Amino acid sequence: MQQMNRILAVCNEYEKCDGLIDTVAKMAKGHGAGVTLMYVHEVSLFELPFFNKEEGLEHQKLRRELEERAVAAGIEEPAILIFEDDTADHVAEEAGKEADTLIVTTYAGKPTQKILRKISTPVLVIKEAIHLYTKAVVALDAVMPERCLNFMQRFFKGVDLHLYQDFQYIPLPSVDPVVEPFDVGMDASIYLELMSAKQEAFQEFCKERGLKGTFETGENGIDEDTVAFVKKVDADLLVLAPLDRDTMLGDAIEDIVEKSPVDTLVCYEHQG
Repeated sequence: MQQMNRILAVCNEYEKCDGLIDTVAKMAKGHGAGVTLMYVHEVSLFELPFFNKEEGLEHQKLRRELEERAVAAGIEEPAILIFEDDTADHVAEEAGKEADTLIVTTYAGKPTQKILRKISTPVLVIKEAIHLYTKAVVALDAVMPERCLNFMQRFFKGVDLHLYQDFQYIPLPSVDPVVEPFDVGMDASIYLELMSAKQEAFQEFCKERGLKGTFETGENGIDEDTVAFVKKVDADLLVLAPLDRDTMLGDAIEDIVEKSPVDTLVCYEHQG
């Protein structure tokens, strides 16, 4: 993302919309971005429909209220979208209409998890009412997060970045254990060699970029290790920058976002 043309703000819980609007208003003003505010009411199994589908009165009233709140917060000419159910599908469709879109959403459990599962566009998940970040932990799984680092340094200027890599290794026997017993000693040798190479590459990358970095060999799951490190360094923003969804970090995105105590930006290095 070379520039932030538009912010797509997504809210599933009406009482949290004010905080989301305030956050987005400050971001939009700082980057000259347009704002689309999307409210999606997810109907539970035994819940009556949220809107009066015959007259649309509730729909019109809600649209007017959200627009008034957005304008009062300083958002110029906000686009208001209101839907019922299927949050991730609506977000994916809208995000695909314009390049360089940042999605900002309050955390709403399953609807948010589905967004993260479906979309590779950068998503900022709001957990706290913080509008000015000071320290961010950038978790990565390979030393090539150019897209995400450039995004952070361009749009979150002044934030102290601390790179973090949690080395996780799962032994995969290269031989059939029925035919030949698994050699634990050989696996330990492979582990040490791989860990050393990863650590060296990570440290060199941090040095080249002039950034602080911490390399750990995780004893717990990557989700628990990452959240624990965020708390340890007292960061107020977590950035998850996996290569894609197939890496260990990418596969743990939903668990990490759920457990994260701070706002979390998900930015896949390989978009698509």
